[in-house]
Amino acid sequence: METYRNVHLVTPEDPEYMAAMRRMADRRPSRGGPRSAGEMLGGIVERAVRRWLSESVSLIDERIVAWDQRLRNGRTATLYREVDAIWRIDAESLCLFEVKLTHAENMERGLGLRQLEAAAETLLAAPANRYVLKRLVYVAAERVCVLDGLLDLPPDDEWEELGVVWAPPEAIEAAAANLEPALPADWLSPEAREGVVEDPERDEWRQFADSAVQSAEEAEDGPLAQALKRAISSD
Repeated sequence: METYRNVHLVTPEDPEYMAAMRRMADRRPSRGGPRSAGEMLGGIVERAVRRWLSESVSLIDERIVAWDQRLRNGRTATLYREVDAIWRIDAESLCLFEVKLTHAENMERGLGLRQLEAAAETLLAAPANRYVLKRLVYVAAERVCVLDGLLDLPPDDEWEELGVVWAPPEAIEAAAANLEPALPADWLSPEAREGVVEDPERDEWRQFADSAVQSAEEAEDGPLAQALKRAISSD
C-alpha cells in the first residue's frame, strides 16, 4: 500500500509543479514536436467545462494533488497528480471532477474512474479531508448507461459518493467563447481527435516554466546570499 505524506493541493502555476512537468516533458522523445490532436482538443474542452461547472459550484484554483513519497532508491520526492476540477464543499469535503470527451463505449465502461479513485485515495490520506466525492464529467449529446447504472447527477450534488455529470455540447460551446485556442468547428466528430497539431502554447509554456522556477529560486535567496554569490562570481 502506498504511503502518502504531506498531502496538499497546489495550483497549475506552482513553480515546483511546473518544473516537474518540464522535466517530464524533456524526457519524452517527442519533446518540441506537435501534440496529439485529441490531447490538444481535450485541453480546450477541459477549460470550457471548468467554466461551465463554475456556474453551479465554486471551483478552487488548487487542483493539483501533491504529496511526498519515498522512492525505491530510498529518497523522498514530491509527486503530483492533476485533477480537472475540484469543488471544496466545506472544510472537510471535496468533490473531484474528471472531464472526458470520448466515445460511447468508453463512457459505458466508466473511462476516467481510475484517475478519480487514485486522486481520491491520495487526498483521503490527509486528515483534514474526511469526504472526497467523485464525478465523471462526460461531454455528450446523448446519455448512455455508465457502469451498469451509475447515477446521473447535477454538478452541485454534494451527497452521492460517485456519479456522472453530463455536460451538454451546446453549453460547452457557449462556455468556450473567447477561449484561445478556440474549439474547432468539428470538435464533436471523431476526426477532430485524430492526427497531430502544432501547439501554439508550447514555447510560451516552456519559457514560463523557466521563469517561474527562476523566480522561486531568487525568492529563496535573501539579500545576503545574493551578495555572496556576486562576490564569489567576481573573484
